[in-house]
Formats: sequence, structure tokens, C-alpha cells
Amino acid sequence: MVTPRRIWIAAAVVTAATAAAVAVLIVRGGDTAPAIPRQAISGETLLSRSATLFADQLQVKIEVLIDRNRIDPGRVGFNPKFDPYVQIGIAKLERRDTGPLTRLTYLANLACNTYACIPAYTTTRVQFPPAKVSYWPRAGADTRRRTLQVPWVGFTLGPRTSAADLNNADPFVQPAWRATTEPEAVSYSMSPGLLRGVLFGVGGLLLVLALFAFVRFVRAVLWRFRPPAPGPLERAVALVEKATERDDQPAKRKALELLSRELTSSGEGELALAARELAWAEATPLPSSTQPLTLDVRRLIAERSNGHVH
Repeated sequence: MVTPRRIWIAAAVVTAATAAAVAVLIVRGGDTAPAIPRQAISGETLLSRSATLFADQLQVKIEVLIDRNRIDPGRVGFNPKFDPYVQIGIAKLERRDTGPLTRLTYLANLACNTYACIPAYTTTRVQFPPAKVSYWPRAGADTRRRTLQVPWVGFTLGPRTSAADLNNADPFVQPAWRATTEPEAVSYSMSPGLLRGVLFGVGGLLLVLALFAFVRFVRAVLWRFRPPAPGPLERAVALVEKATERDDQPAKRKALELLSRELTSSGEGELALAARELAWAEATPLPSSTQPLTLDVRRLIAERSNGHVH
């Protein structure tokens, strides 16, 4: 007899069994490791297309699965031949490690634009020679280089024209299937005129800044080597010397009075007193009387300029 109690018990048993099964699957799934292949190395080849036309590009791929415990992936080399196709650019080599296994993928782009790849109005079958993969075993009785040959799947190469396209064709009219060699229209992210104006403006601004910096530099250099401006005491001595040369007695007295005041301000009382006496002497000061004073003041200025303090 089916009762509600038995239904609940059955549902609980089913739920517990399902949870246990899911837990076992999760635990086993976390501990699973990739199966170790019987062969130390195996490979396969792939083509980007099974049929192509003349001058079309073709991408080829070589995938090699390696057991790292038996073969060093760093000592695996690829030496494929694609005659009459030639390789475009540099081939790429990708590596992916999963547990003790390593998958190496060799990628290359091919093209053929020569007469060797022009079919005679019918499709032809192209078969590349087997790709050679060289490797060295890690250990064992024989550790010499070995070679794995991986075959290619053939593909169909078709022409871009047929005999019907060329029959009764007007030689003075370009055929519809003829590819143009004219370059595509040029596009710019910025107008060349605007770019030229911006560059000229930036160049002019940089030139003005450079000239301004150069002028400042020249002025700083000239100011550094410029002789110092004469002080009040030196100017007063120069006035006395000029008045003496011109034999201008009133100007000489004024110059001597000014020199007396500057000497007093400089703390040179004796020289100041001598200059004042010459300025207010009843007799006109002669050059022979003012020359010793000016020489003493010049000597004083020279000593102060050399760092001597009096």
C-alpha cells in the first residue's frame, strides 16, 4: 500500500543517492589526469581549406603531442616542405602543457604565384610531402636523433579562368575577371593639410621657445662675466680724478667733499678728514696734494674687492 510516509521516504532515498553520485563524480573529476599515450610522440596535419584557387593563401598546421617524460619538447624541430608553395612571413610555434603532455602547434601561411601553380584550365590535386619532425629521446639505449613523418591531406587547386573565358575574347577589352593593380583610395585619420598646419605651428612654437631660452642663456653668461658696477666710493674718487685732469677747481672741491662723506660712511675717518681738509683749504688743492689721497683710496678699494676688511 502506497502511503504519504512511504512516498517521502522514497524521495529522500533517491535524493541521497543522487547527491552521493554527484559527489563521487566531482571528486573523481578533480583527480583525473590526462591519459598517457602509448607513443612518446604523435602528430597530425591540418589545412585551412580543402580547395583553393591560384594565388590564394593557404594556412597549414602541424600538431605534435609529446610525452615529456620520454621526449624533451625543447629539442623538437620542424622541417616541412611545401613545394611548389612558398612560406609567407615567419612561422609560429605554440606550446601548451597539460600534465605530463605537451602539445606543439606549428603554423605557417603559404602562397604560390608562379607558373608552377597555374593549372591547365582544369583542377589539379596537390599533395605536400610528409612533414618531418625531428626529436631526441630523453633516456634509453639509443638517444640519437629520430624523425617522425606526418602525412598531409591533399587539396584541390583550381584555375581562375577557363577555356570558355578566353574563347572569342576581344584582346582590346579588359576581361571582367582581370584583377586590377591600381591601389585602393588613400584614407587618413587626419587631413594632411591639418596635420601640416599643426606640425608647423608646433615647430614654430618650439623655435620661439628655443630662441627665448638661448637669449636667456646668453644674457646669464654675459651678466656673469660682466665687471661689477663701481660703488659710491669708487665713483667719488673718479670724480676727483676727472676734476683734477680738467683743472676745474670748484668741481674738485665738490668732488673732495663727496669723497669725504663716502669715506666717513665707509669708516675711514683719517682719509675722510684728509679729503675734507683739501676740499676747504684756502689755497687751491694742487694735483700733487690730491694724488696721494686718490691713490690711498684706490688701494683701499682694491683691498676690499679682494676680500680684505679694514
